[in-house]
Amino acid sequence: MKKFFTTALMVVFGAFVLTTAKAELSLSGYQEFYAVSVDQSTAAGLQQDTQTDNARSGLSNGRFTRLIATGTSTLDSGIDVTGVFAISKDGAANGDNDTNSVAVNENSLSLSGGFGTISIGNIFSAGTMIHNRGTTLIPTAEPDNNAFGYYPTGGGATGGYGAFDEAGYALDGMKLRYMSNVYEGFQLAVSYESCMEKDTGNASNADCNGGTVTDYDDVIDVAVAYNGNFEGVDVGLTFGVVQGNTQILAGAEYNDLEDTSYSARLGFAGITAIYRYHSYGDSGQLVSRTVDGDGEGSVYAVRYDMGNVSLGYVRTETSYKEGTNAAASTGEMDIFGVGYNLGGGVVFEVAHGNKEETDGSDSLKDTEADVTLAKISFGF
Repeated sequence: MKKFFTTALMVVFGAFVLTTAKAELSLSGYQEFYAVSVDQSTAAGLQQDTQTDNARSGLSNGRFTRLIATGTSTLDSGIDVTGVFAISKDGAANGDNDTNSVAVNENSLSLSGGFGTISIGNIFSAGTMIHNRGTTLIPTAEPDNNAFGYYPTGGGATGGYGAFDEAGYALDGMKLRYMSNVYEGFQLAVSYESCMEKDTGNASNADCNGGTVTDYDDVIDVAVAYNGNFEGVDVGLTFGVVQGNTQILAGAEYNDLEDTSYSARLGFAGITAIYRYHSYGDSGQLVSRTVDGDGEGSVYAVRYDMGNVSLGYVRTETSYKEGTNAAASTGEMDIFGVGYNLGGGVVFEVAHGNKEETDGSDSLKDTEADVTLAKISFGF
């Protein structure tokens, strides 16, 4: 009986493969593991005069461990077709949710040809694909990987301390995206997202009226990049704008999304340097207020690669006026990283840095923490 059912199953599976699976399939993946130690002298939510010391350590499986299936095929017209389906380690029900809504959970279909590439699905935005990001540059890819940010007790400001990435960065809401081919070093990317609630953190039939103020609707992201080489010096420049509509909640009107970013990258003799500036003004704030917003962020980063060894430093500066505060809340991070490529896809990296957050409502420091982390990763 067991043999009969097994044979029947193989017949059904074989028929499915022969009739539908015509694309070439490949599997790839990535794993990461952390050891983290934190010495926090000022922790938000704790009294300023008591319990401010907070030292701890721990292990983590990170955020971006994933398995990626990629199918490739070609239409009769010669257009290339690529399907991507990725499963992250947090994708299971009731598991960790720090990668829910992040585009490591990609589910996409792309058509490529002389016209460029058109993609649809749970994919990165245009700006995510185009901009140079110093936050991913140094060994450990901090603070983008955010292991650095998760371990300290976060700041107490409800509106945050500003952002160094544009709205929608690395998120996987359902999008339609176009990327041109590269012409004389120039490339254009445009993406459209009907509503940010349509992501892997929500059901596929999520109501677009059920989000928060910053779950923007009709989001259009346009970015352009130039990359060239001048006598051995690599140059990369980008500029992008993101616009979207807010929702009216409880009868209150909020400012629409107006988000601007630009970045510059230089590379020479193993050295890479990146600067990025991001401004989003009063986006998502009450129309009736006049002192809030002015959100902005800057990133400075440099990396040096020599053989299997890499060194890097990144600094982030953000500011944001929350609520009725006339003074801005601010955040700063300084992180140093060292990496060693062991070969075979295995990389060992160490980073150390400091994080400070100051609340504009009282000018008191909400967070001051020193973080040291070690990371081992395997790409295959």
